[in-house]
Amino acid sequence: MSLIRSSRARSLVLGTALVIGASVAVPAFAASNLSFMSNSPLAYMRKADNESLAKAAGAALSNKQDNESSEWTNKGTGNPVAIAAQLTPTNTHKDGEKTCRDLVVLLTAKRQEVTLKLPACKASENARWQLQKRGTP
Repeated sequence: MSLIRSSRARSLVLGTALVIGASVAVPAFAASNLSFMSNSPLAYMRKADNESLAKAAGAALSNKQDNESSEWTNKGTGNPVAIAAQLTPTNTHKDGEKTCRDLVVLLTAKRQEVTLKLPACKASENARWQLQKRGTP
């Protein structure tokens, strides 16, 4: 039972990190107070969508080669808004002992798209992927 909770907690953490990463990726929109962002696919994401997408992101990072995409949809999450994603890991490299990759996420909902490029690393072969903070330009 604790393994199931742990897995759900990890999925929730990665899903939350994806949404947070997405919000960090678009600060100019928030600063400009542009109303069209209310139609962004991110605006339609619910908790169950985040958990499901996080699981798919972890699988893509673990199992796909660079530039090999996988598809995700929120079918079955209970959200009446259809959301789809294309998940593509790229730029696999070593950072000391860590393995790092970028995850390019193309989210689509209601004919709107947003592309996120999220850096992720894991400490060892059996460790879980964790999103990384970007340095200040």
